[in-house]
Amino acid sequence: MKDIKEIIDTALKNLEKNNIIPTPINFEKEFSFILKQTDLILEEYVEFDDIIESLSIDEKNIIDKNDTPTFKDLTNLLNERIKESEIKQFLKDFSYFLSPSINNEIKNEINKVCSDIALTPNDLINNETIRILRKLTERRIKSDKSLFNEKTTDVKKLILFLSDHFKKTLKQNNITIDEMKDIKNDIKNLDLSDSSKNDLDDLQDKLINLMERFEKSIESTRDDIISRQKQNDYLYEQIEELQCSLNKAEEEKSIDYLTGVLTRRAYEIEIKRVEEHFKIFDSNYAIIFYDLDHFKKVNDTYGHDCGDSILSTFASILNKLTRTEDIICRYGGEEFISLVHYSNRLEVENYLRRVKNIITNNRFVYGDVKINVEFCAGVAFRENYNSYSEAVKKADNLLYKAKNEGRNKIVLDSNTEF
Repeated sequence: MKDIKEIIDTALKNLEKNNIIPTPINFEKEFSFILKQTDLILEEYVEFDDIIESLSIDEKNIIDKNDTPTFKDLTNLLNERIKESEIKQFLKDFSYFLSPSINNEIKNEINKVCSDIALTPNDLINNETIRILRKLTERRIKSDKSLFNEKTTDVKKLILFLSDHFKKTLKQNNITIDEMKDIKNDIKNLDLSDSSKNDLDDLQDKLINLMERFEKSIESTRDDIISRQKQNDYLYEQIEELQCSLNKAEEEKSIDYLTGVLTRRAYEIEIKRVEEHFKIFDSNYAIIFYDLDHFKKVNDTYGHDCGDSILSTFASILNKLTRTEDIICRYGGEEFISLVHYSNRLEVENYLRRVKNIITNNRFVYGDVKINVEFCAGVAFRENYNSYSEAVKKADNLLYKAKNEGRNKIVLDSNTEF
């Protein structure tokens, strides 16, 4: 066969001869089968072979099961691959799972590897990438075990040393005091001859006095050791109390005392982490500004205690409706901000509708008073802007747009309002 036309004619005749309907797929299989028996080289089939060569071993095995694979077979196989967005989402958490639990020596290296893979997600299934990840994991485990054993051994050494030292010191003092008493009594009970007694009486008294002073000195030393040991125990308790106070103070800096959500200071720290994930892993999130309507009127009418109760309840509702990976913060006064991650923007809209439904269809109870509470919200999707500062400014502007247009409204940057 010298040209494509002849191959086409032969393929059609073979299909007819075998009573096979000449559909595009049946024709492609017969055409490919005949082409392989000729010396003709077609560009499309060279590309087809190159793609097959680039497949993983498991993918090649699937293709090899088919005697005459078609472009459709190849398309179906490639469609079964994991999406890049799914790989990036996996890598975002994978670096956290792989991070060392004790020794952070290779933490930066792990983050770099995951970031590099995120740039070309399909590299995740390459043998070289798997080899690198396996080595990093082995190093992490070995490093953690080694450091843990070293620290455990050091602590044991220190505890044993202190324990042995105190026991030995106290034991030696007890023995020495008993010995001093025995020596003193022996000196007193010395049966001296009358001829020597007059000469040695003074010396005997001096020795007894010396033993008594020595005994008191040892007792004083022993009491001092016991006292210092008690002081050390007291100091340890004070350190424990101080640590608890520091932990509580740190928590108070991060958690708003009234509402139980993040403070603005803690939020500024969290947003840096969220932005880093957004840039590396395409982790989409929405910025939502909330503001309670006519809150000043509530304070003026029912008092600040009532206002505080409403703020606390509102924050509690947001907490219950928001996932743990998302963020809620009291931004100031009656204003809150939340960062909500999503795969589909409809998730954010449904979340906001749930919040609005609960707030507007229920009344807040304070003592004997039942109060209707409404709120406004402005929403900006981070992916629509060049920076976080642009996005948060847009969310703030949309919030004030909602307030100026009659309140009790949620406005999104996608021109959706409800």
